Amino acid sequence: MRGIKELIEEAGRCVRCGACKSVCPTYDVLRREQSGPRGRLSLVEASFKGESGFGGAYLKNIKECTLCGSCHSNCPNGVNIPELILAARAEGVEKGGLSLAESFAYRGLLHSERFMQAALRLASRLQGLFLKGTAFENGLVSRFSLPVIGGGRLLPELADEFFLDRSHIEELSPSATPVRGKKGGVLRVGFFAGCGVNYLLPDIGEATIRVLKESGAEVVVPQQVCCGMPAYSAGDRRTARDLALKNLEAFEASGVDIITTSCATCGHGLKKVFAELLSDEGLQMRSRVERFASMVRDITELLTGELPYKGGEKGKKGGVVTYHDPCHLRRYQGISEEPRRLLSKSVFTFKGMKHPCRCCGLGGGVGFANYELSMEIAKEKASSVRATGADVVATACPGCMVQLKDALYQSGVKARVAHVVELL
Repeated sequence: MRGIKELIEEAGRCVRCGACKSVCPTYDVLRREQSGPRGRLSLVEASFKGESGFGGAYLKNIKECTLCGSCHSNCPNGVNIPELILAARAEGVEKGGLSLAESFAYRGLLHSERFMQAALRLASRLQGLFLKGTAFENGLVSRFSLPVIGGGRLLPELADEFFLDRSHIEELSPSATPVRGKKGGVLRVGFFAGCGVNYLLPDIGEATIRVLKESGAEVVVPQQVCCGMPAYSAGDRRTARDLALKNLEAFEASGVDIITTSCATCGHGLKKVFAELLSDEGLQMRSRVERFASMVRDITELLTGELPYKGGEKGKKGGVVTYHDPCHLRRYQGISEEPRRLLSKSVFTFKGMKHPCRCCGLGGGVGFANYELSMEIAKEKASSVRATGADVVATACPGCMVQLKDALYQSGVKARVAHVVELL
């Protein structure tokens, strides 16, 4: 992370033109100056300059940002407001610490894979007490209004058997598939599953393994922990750094040629955030993390690049599919055409939606910290899906999938949500 002086200089490049407000999803809903990028930037800049009087209201405003990056993409001067927001959140944690709930989530659950798995296994057994089933997307709806769960929120069911615990996945561990060197140019691909796939949407992981093998790769699944992006987005850089280091070491030891993930957020973390978190660890670490980052590919990037997917069943017909661009994929990684090219090889007929790259409202922790705001943001996305008449909404991020399923359920839109790889 850049120093305070550099961050102040970055903020000083803003000319207050307001172009960012027209594309900000939270400003579009709240219509308050301090809830838009320009207003948040002014607050953060003043805080960095040491001005006093910043308390709960200040923290509330910077935590309402989805970190979608649309302001940065549309700024004529290229001011990186998301970076400033992240720095402000990190400063808030350094000065005031984490809340009890945040400390439990990031330094308790995420920091300990054993505790995380034990807690979620218990939750999978108890989820029927707090959630009831619904035919829509085979999801669960909360019975009560509770923190994180909310009231009437549609959530995916926790997997009975987590993806990384499945016996056929454990058989793909590096110890079970020792490196023997490339044979005939076969790529050894390490799969980073991420928490969403592991605990909530294991079918995405199964589909990813399938298409990788169909494309001729040797697949290994190293032991891994959370990518750390939830903690990083909340300002808990210490936890995020520890998790980054664990994953770096695990994949280095696996002997893979390429690392792939089916999660846009994880991909951004692996490619770019790890390097930032570990940048102060010396030249040797910097070299290691740069090599690691250079190996990372989003699954849609890999299947249209080094490991081209040939296509599925010919002659079979599906319905209409539309596509939602995850912010962490399109804006942060520059990947937008690759998923669409893959969908063109599926049995579905593609129809684009209006504003496909508009944020769904989940990012930056908003979907958990301010559910009502996140759903207000998601309403427009649901409306765009309805207008296409699509049978399926495809995307490339498990987090977006969870949010889109809930948004469509709340808006009464009869379309299912799927990851791109599930449609191949």
